[in-house]
Amino acid sequence: MTAAEPSSTERPIDHRGLELLIPLVSFGATLAGVLAWQAGYEIRFQYFAFGCVIGSCLLAYLAWIRPRKDIVSLSTPLYAFIFFVVPTDYASGLILQLLYAVSLTILLVRLKYRFGTPHTAVSSGKELSAPLRAYADRTSDRVLASTADGHQAAVVISRFAMGEYASAAGAAGQSSDEPPSLSRAFAIVREHAAVLDGSLPRPDPFLEFLPEDAGILAIPSAPGSTEEQRFYTAFDNALLLLFTAAWHSSPADRPHLLACQEFLGKLLAP
Repeated sequence: MTAAEPSSTERPIDHRGLELLIPLVSFGATLAGVLAWQAGYEIRFQYFAFGCVIGSCLLAYLAWIRPRKDIVSLSTPLYAFIFFVVPTDYASGLILQLLYAVSLTILLVRLKYRFGTPHTAVSSGKELSAPLRAYADRTSDRVLASTADGHQAAVVISRFAMGEYASAAGAAGQSSDEPPSLSRAFAIVREHAAVLDGSLPRPDPFLEFLPEDAGILAIPSAPGSTEEQRFYTAFDNALLLLFTAAWHSSPADRPHLLACQEFLGKLLAP
C-alpha cells in the first residue's frame, strides 16, 4: 500500500531567529542593567535578570520541539526562577547573570549538535509528508512484519512522541524476533528509551544495525562519524524503520502515525 500525496501547505519553520535571540536577550538585559547603574539609576539589579528568564524559556521551547528531549535545557526556566527570585546586590547579580547567560549559550550549542534539528512542519495532519512517504514507498516490500508487530511499532512511536520513555521501552520489548532487522530496531529504541528515561550516559558498547541492514535504513552513516553520532543515527533509523513497518503492516494505526508525523519528520531533516 502507498501513502497519500503530501500536502501542498506543508512548510518548514526556521528557528534560527529564536536561537540567536537566546544569547542576545540574556546578555543584552544584563548589559542594560550595567548601563543603567553607570548612569546613576540604582534599580535592583535583580530586575535585569528578565533576559535570562526569557532566554531560559526560549531554550526550553527549542528543546521541547526536538525529537530527542534534552532534560537539562527543558529545566532551565525552573533554575532561572530559583536563581533570580531572591534580591541580590549589583556585583553578585552581575556575576550570576553573566554566568547564567554563558551557560544558556553553551546549552544552546549542545542542543543544536547533540539533539538534532527541530525542522517543525505545518501540516494538515491528514496526509503523509513527502520524505516519509518516499521512505515508506522505498521500503514497502523490504520490511514485512506481522500485524501484531506493526501495531506494537505504532505504539512505540506514539509513546516516544509523547515523551513517555518508560512506556516506550516496555512496548519495544513486546515484539517478535522476525524479521531480524525489525527486531534490531525494537532493541535499539528500547535501549535509547531506557537511557532517556533514566538520564543515563550512552552505553558502551551500544546497539547498532548490521551492514546487511544498510539498504532499508533512512539515514546513511556518514564516514568518520563519532560514536556519539553513530549512537543517535542508529536511534533515528530505528524509529523510522518502526514507522514503515507500522505503516505497511498495521493500516488501522495509520491515523496515529499521521498524528506523529511531525515528530517523525524531524528525524529526516537535513
